[in-house]
Amino acid sequence: MSAGLILFAHGARDPRWAEPFLAIAERIRLADPGRPVELAFLEMMEPDLGEAARRLAAGGATRIDVVPLFLG
Repeated sequence: MSAGLILFAHGARDPRWAEPFLAIAERIRLADPGRPVELAFLEMMEPDLGEAARRLAAGGATRIDVVPLFLG
């Protein structure tokens, strides 16, 4: 079984807002290179949750964990 991970963030109009979330996703990828990781957004940014899940499933994930990543 391949377990994928979606980090689910809020989203914003300013694309720079995603930078810390992209950094967190990259740190997780480095710490666990065998686990596919996607970043998804609730609104205003891409990919959304459905698209991130489709990407992981297309890559072979048979289980997907979703972790809320809402920071202020």
